[in-house]
Order: sequence, then C-alpha cells, then structure tokens
Amino acid sequence: MFAAIASGNPLQLSVEVPNSNGLQHTIVLSRTKPKLYSHITLFILPNVTFPPDFVATVYFKLSPQEEFKLFGYLSGEKPSAIFKVQIPSSKREPRETSDGLGEIDMDVDDGSGANDTFADSNGNGSNNISELIIGISIEPREQGMMKLEEWKASMDAEAQKNNALVLSRPNLGVIRNITTAGQLAQVYPSLTQELAAKVVQHAYNYLSGFLDSQGNVPIKRFDTWWDKFKNRLANDGTFLDEVTKD
Repeated sequence: MFAAIASGNPLQLSVEVPNSNGLQHTIVLSRTKPKLYSHITLFILPNVTFPPDFVATVYFKLSPQEEFKLFGYLSGEKPSAIFKVQIPSSKREPRETSDGLGEIDMDVDDGSGANDTFADSNGNGSNNISELIIGISIEPREQGMMKLEEWKASMDAEAQKNNALVLSRPNLGVIRNITTAGQLAQVYPSLTQELAAKVVQHAYNYLSGFLDSQGNVPIKRFDTWWDKFKNRLANDGTFLDEVTKD
C-alpha cells in the first residue's frame, strides 16, 4: 500500500502489521547509508485508492525497542511526502551534543519548518544507521489531524525555546570557523582588546624587573618572557584573569 525510498537505496514496500485489519503498516529501511544529509520519500502506491475520510499518519524510530515519533501524514489529496534527514557527522566536536538521526522535517515542501530530533534508546547519536523504521497508521481524518495539530504546536513551542537560547549565546558555527586573530577581534572586539591589554601588562610586569640605568631591557629577557608565557598559556590560560598593574 505504501513505499519509501531513502536516497542511495532501492525502493522498499510496506508490510502490513499482523492483526491490524490493514490499518497499520511498517517499512524497514535497513540499508540506509550514513550521509550527512539525505532524504526519504514516502508515498501511497499508484494503484491504491485512499479513502477520503482517512489519513495515514507517519512515524519514525531507529530500533524496535524505541517508541515511534510522529512526523507527518499522507492522504488522498497528499499521496507523497519528502522528509529531510540530517545524519550526524563523524567529525562532531567532542563537547557537542549528539543528536542521533538529526533533523527530520515534516513535509519539506510545505514550508512548515517543523522538526524534531532522533536519538537512539540510550540518548546517543549514531553515525552509521543500521535500521530506520517507518510506521504508518491509517485512522479517521479528524483523529489524525488532531494528532498532527498537537504535534505541530509542541514543535513550535520547542522552536521558540531554542530561538530564545540562540539569542542568549554566541553563534557556535561562527566561533568554530574562527582561524585568525583578526576574525576573533571581529567577533569579540572588546574581549580581544582586553586580552591584548592583559598580555602587554604581563610582559611589562615581568620585564620591568630587568631595566638597566637607561631604562632598557636586553632582548634576551623578552625571549625568556615569551617562552615562559607560551608554556603557562598552554597549561592554564586563566592566569591572565589575574594580571593587573603592579
């Protein structure tokens, strides 16, 4: 009755769930290739006449042990849907929160922007998905659409929460792309100025103890300071917070 295609994989047909009177179906995408971005297309087969008073709600999960999560629907007037899947990169930063399967957007073409996050049964992400299970439930239109409205409302609330967090923290993507001192100064001009002042003050405090009668310091003393400074910075850069004028 239904079929799905994960990009880079063959078409796979749905299987009726036993004792469901034809109202529940599953599709197991067991050969999904690990990619950073991919898409899954789900559709009603062309030879199927779908009853107008019903909808087919669509669910996803990563293993038989997990619970299905709602992500969209199919119907007679909407016989197909494309779900954008973001699989975590293997180059994830060590402290970055793992997000399992990543984003699955309901109906990429409808502009809803709703999304959710998948994780495995342990709350961990996986770079190599061995199994992706799609659950499809045929139910009365009113009942199915009510579920979808509740789902969208919860996603909107989560999106607003995330947007509030974004406003209160730096853009992590921009931070990770900083590779030069100039880029750092552009993103954090005040903090960079404070850092420069701390470094200069630290050098002044050290070198002022080696002034000669003319107020000069041998360049060798500067080299010694720089070597010590680099070593201490590598071990614990927080010492700069304690640098003050003598």
